[in-house]
Amino acid sequence: MLKSFIIKTTLVLFSVSFALVAFDLTVYLLPKQLVPGPLLKIVHQMEINSGSYFRRHPTLRFTIKPNTDFVFAGEDFSFRLQTRLNYPDAGFRGGTLGGPVWGAAFGDSFTFGVGVDQAATWVGRLSALTNREIINFGVPGHGPFRYTRILQKYGVPLRPKFVFYALFANDLEDGLRFERRYDGRKQNMSVKRFLKKYSVSYNLFRNLSRALKRDLRDNSWDGIGVKLLDRKLRDPYSVPDGKFDAAWTAVATQIDNAIDESKRINATFVLLYVPTKEEVYWKLAKEKVKSIERFEERIEKLRKTTAEFCESRRLSCLDLSPALKTRGLSGEKLYFPVDIHWNEKGNSVVAEEIYKFLVENNLI
Repeated sequence: MLKSFIIKTTLVLFSVSFALVAFDLTVYLLPKQLVPGPLLKIVHQMEINSGSYFRRHPTLRFTIKPNTDFVFAGEDFSFRLQTRLNYPDAGFRGGTLGGPVWGAAFGDSFTFGVGVDQAATWVGRLSALTNREIINFGVPGHGPFRYTRILQKYGVPLRPKFVFYALFANDLEDGLRFERRYDGRKQNMSVKRFLKKYSVSYNLFRNLSRALKRDLRDNSWDGIGVKLLDRKLRDPYSVPDGKFDAAWTAVATQIDNAIDESKRINATFVLLYVPTKEEVYWKLAKEKVKSIERFEERIEKLRKTTAEFCESRRLSCLDLSPALKTRGLSGEKLYFPVDIHWNEKGNSVVAEEIYKFLVENNLI
């Protein structure tokens, strides 16, 4: 009896596995124009996860491959990723207007502009407002350790008049991780990571499960449909309180190095404080997540520390959180519903704030 059960179970598992593998192979072998839209989105996401559009780099760990051009279809958006500025070892979104380089922007996915086309990023919008060329050097997943090195290697030779350096909450984690030079060790491959990178069927069921869970939760606060990440409300920096100072010291060192590089080419350095989605919408969320203690106190620590740093260095610094909070809490949709990044409206608001800051401080 037991033997018969084991044989039948094995046959069922083999049949299911064979069917899933056959499904995956069919999707892989089909020309992309024949793959249904929802599956094509999954394939694009898997290509991102597998690093197909990124290249390992000896000092930056990774960067976007040069001459990249494809349409990325995500859960909340669809946008074109095109590297208009290409080097043998790296590609960047680059500029939008052409002509002499006036500014250069350094940062992570918020500077890169995940979710929107190049012209709709805050960098592209600011170029349009100033009618001056600004180069977008943002790379998703990067932090200050790499912002500064990109400025040194790729930005300085262009001799921009302005250097925009965007600081985000998870940059503290980057400060700890990359205080030491990246040693090039590869991340161990797990079964889950392998399936996430290479199995269409796994990602299909994963997306369906996530969609079901999301439908079962109320993520709409005060009529604004935004999802806030519980882990970010509990741990906004992914850095223990006891390591905040060490992380900030590492970040501040990278900013200081970037300031020195900017001075060397007579460029005006502008530090931008980029708030998290959770920080912007906290007032709407806190009544529903009362179990999240000390979030406001903890998230304010980075803002205050950044402000003190700016004052001590007499820097041109712009805190974007007041404008985003005012506009966001009034009902304007500045972020994608699920994704953490700004939509086109959010990028536009940021560009307008930076432009106003430059004008009011007689920088342009």
